Amino acid sequence: MENFKKLNFGILGGGYSNERDISLKSTKAVNQALLERGYRSNILDVANKKILFSKDTYKNFDFIFILIHGLGGEDGELQNFFEEINLSYSGSSSEACRKSFDKRLAKNFLSKNINTPKQLQWNSHEEKIDSNDHLLKRVVVKPAKEGSSLGVSIIENKSDLIKSAINEASKYGDFMIEEFVHGDEITVAQVGNEIYPPVKITPDNQFYDFQAKYNSKNTKYTKAEYSSAKQKELDQLIIQINNDFGCKAWSRTDLIDDGENFYFLELNTVPGMTNTSLVPKAAKFAGLDFDRLVMQIIKSSLD
Repeated sequence: MENFKKLNFGILGGGYSNERDISLKSTKAVNQALLERGYRSNILDVANKKILFSKDTYKNFDFIFILIHGLGGEDGELQNFFEEINLSYSGSSSEACRKSFDKRLAKNFLSKNINTPKQLQWNSHEEKIDSNDHLLKRVVVKPAKEGSSLGVSIIENKSDLIKSAINEASKYGDFMIEEFVHGDEITVAQVGNEIYPPVKITPDNQFYDFQAKYNSKNTKYTKAEYSSAKQKELDQLIIQINNDFGCKAWSRTDLIDDGENFYFLELNTVPGMTNTSLVPKAAKFAGLDFDRLVMQIIKSSLD
């Protein structure tokens, strides 16, 4: 990694999505890690789309560490721009980001053997969910293109509650409805070819919402312990999911473990890198400190 000393790193954050503040916390942490190791690094806080997609913005940089979450950072548009101007950047290709960004469409790219919560359709005329499953008691209503659990509701299958949840999710654009799968929420990070230990998330309220992620001191993060056979099954699943989307360098996959099967929820191509973020927690379980994690992501992106 000595050759990295010759590079000028731009740590790109902010953006114009609803996750702007979280993004800036990530950029600050990554930039500090690089500076402490003696690398040349600067934060690029860009909120204007015209500036974000201007070649002049990046003329002094050799490598861009993308930490813009959501629209403009994870949808593939920015990655495609860097590919066009031939500038090295962190993470997956524009195509992989595009495939995984919309949670409704992402499932279409998964192998048939991968379990996911059933996607449901809302019949606005009859004001009910179109489903033959009369035992469907709880559902999840969420934005299709948003992160940090913004606009997410877990509610009983009642029309008045669903309409209210749809109104909330719709504040962030297109929405989707899924069956609720009861079980442990886990997340698995992959950096390069290494799969980090799974992190089990235990929030102190109904689910892992924005408050539980960033403000609560009571959310518990533990290493999920599995038998060697089940851990092997999980590792193979993560490899398959990343291959289905064509991801490289780094990602984080969110799942539900119902005790028998793993259910895919979503894949994040630009995960958070704050002090409460999940990838750094997973890296810590793998024996890596934050600085080494940053270097591994850069190395994997350049390989």
